[in-house]
Amino acid sequence: MIVLLPEKTVFIMTFVRRCKHSGCHNLVSGNSPFCNEHTADLSAYEYRIAKQRSHIKRHQQEYNATARAANDERKQRDGFYHSREWKHIRLSVLERDNYVCQYCYRFGIVRPANTVDHIVPGQVAPELIRDTSNLAVICRGCHSRKTDWEHKFYHTGYKNNNQKIQKDILLKDISELPNFSK
Repeated sequence: MIVLLPEKTVFIMTFVRRCKHSGCHNLVSGNSPFCNEHTADLSAYEYRIAKQRSHIKRHQQEYNATARAANDERKQRDGFYHSREWKHIRLSVLERDNYVCQYCYRFGIVRPANTVDHIVPGQVAPELIRDTSNLAVICRGCHSRKTDWEHKFYHTGYKNNNQKIQKDILLKDISELPNFSK
């Protein structure tokens, strides 16, 4: 017995966007950023993009040298976040907290997140840097507000070099912290 299957129709979707030439509203599909009228602009565009990438890379290298690797302690702490150990710890905390921001969840808000945060900053308590009970999943908004709060409360951060880090009061539980989930 021979069974004939109907022929499958395959649809190929291409993304369509506007031409990158200033003021041009022609639609472009495929890999080229310009329409047929403005293909001559491609080399200048690629040069400009390469120059921007070079500038960003140089700025990042300068920042890493002056801020992240300003001293041996910071260099060591920054190196830890690129280690296999940290990646394993981070993944276990993300799975434990179900990829949900714990700072929002505390107020009944379920917000997906993929950043792991130290409740007590590593700069304040380096001994807690590997302690999973000191780690919680945090969304981008809460992380930004919490980091600003830590700069004021603990005097942490790269810009607070002249101030002594506040180590007397350690808030070790999320429930003791302010509401960052606004």
